[in-house]
Amino acid sequence: MKSCQCSRQDKTAEQVADTYQALGSTDLIYCCGGGIMGHPGGVPQGVLSLQEAWEAAVRGVDLEVHAQTHPALAQAIAAFRS
Repeated sequence: MKSCQCSRQDKTAEQVADTYQALGSTDLIYCCGGGIMGHPGGVPQGVLSLQEAWEAAVRGVDLEVHAQTHPALAQAIAAFRS
């Protein structure tokens, strides 16, 4: 399967903490197709990276620290960070 390029408007793991901080809730629809479809590990890893990012945000753990033990998240950060 080919990977798509993620534009700056697409939601990725990078925006999760700010979204959670602004809303204070996980009761939302997080439209993140680019962060899923564009993940270098494919769709399953894209979904996992976002789950891991939300886990970090809810627990108040820094994204980079969480990524040290969560490879899908680390890959997403490396791929989408500009």
